[in-house]
Amino acid sequence: MRTVIVRSSLETLSPRALKNAQTLASGGYEVTVLSWDREDKNPKVERKDGKDGYEAHRFKFKAPYGPKVLLYLPIWWCLEFWWLLRKRWDIVHAMDFDTVVPAVIAARIKRKPVIYELGDIYEDMIPLPQMLRKICAYIDKIFMRLANAVIIAHEAQVKELSGIPNKNVVAIYNSPPDFFKKINSAIQKDDKFTIFYAGKLYKARRLNLDKVFQAIKNINIVRLIITGYGDQVDEINTWADEFPDKVEFIGRLSYTEVLERTMMADLLINPREPTVHNRCTIPNKPFEAMMCGKPILVSKGTAMADMVEEENCGLVVDCNTAEKIREAIIRLKESPELRQQLGANGRRAYEQRYSWAIMEQRLLALYREIGKKLKVNPLLKGPPNDPA
Repeated sequence: MRTVIVRSSLETLSPRALKNAQTLASGGYEVTVLSWDREDKNPKVERKDGKDGYEAHRFKFKAPYGPKVLLYLPIWWCLEFWWLLRKRWDIVHAMDFDTVVPAVIAARIKRKPVIYELGDIYEDMIPLPQMLRKICAYIDKIFMRLANAVIIAHEAQVKELSGIPNKNVVAIYNSPPDFFKKINSAIQKDDKFTIFYAGKLYKARRLNLDKVFQAIKNINIVRLIITGYGDQVDEINTWADEFPDKVEFIGRLSYTEVLERTMMADLLINPREPTVHNRCTIPNKPFEAMMCGKPILVSKGTAMADMVEEENCGLVVDCNTAEKIREAIIRLKESPELRQQLGANGRRAYEQRYSWAIMEQRLLALYREIGKKLKVNPLLKGPPNDPA
């Protein structure tokens, strides 16, 4: 069975599309990843034969991240729609709202099924006026209803959306593959208590990294390492210039390098403010901490905090206050036993409930269910006399 996974960006820090592609390819599906490479200034389509069993087609034209990307979405949608209309496929797997509109229209024309995956709620990711946000949420739900199935990143998203209008909803957490033993063998640790954050560094996300910076200023033998990209990079570089012994910024890393840094750290942090988006979203960072057996510090009032408290795999504090963050860091710094216990709890939770191996089976089961309705064997290229 031919499936197309559509993603509006190639994320090096959170390669959910590539994990989906690898899982489906290993399950016998013929997989193509269609994506938007925003880093290239010259518009073109690049094809790459993936060594992991799938092909990658990248539309390359320059576009920003953040709210300004809305001006470029119509161009991306036209390119996506035209590609889907011309190519042969059996299922289209649209990741996030910025891919689903042309995917659903193309699928209706070709009478093919659509899987809509909600990694993030798009209308909450980008700061919008309340009325415009409500309009976007209404449109988003229309396409959820039109999809054959909806994948959510966590059950908390149902609450964020006040319900999902689709009977076939599957929660597939954005957990990392289990690299624990492989990465653990390569650890080289220094004497400093290392705090690590990896992710998109946009001010609109209200990450509270400035509070973390203030918190560690007067704590001895502590270092904050940050990796990622966004409009907060200049500010972070200023901290690193002023306090090179406290803050280190290392730009973008591959996903494997992020996990290696995670394994080398003493503490992971995700101190986002509990805004509308952050309150009900669980990013991949807690799952990465669990896989690596490391404690994590998160902000209270979020879905992340609920999960961390339930699994007892980290500390939950008011991350709007530098002093509260400072107290939590000192507590963990001075208690290796507590860090070890919290990390062990997280690792156990990963193995029993959150591992990517478990998520892979959920994804394959969903595709098998849709394949039965199409009466297609996933090992075949497509149904007999399959129309374009």
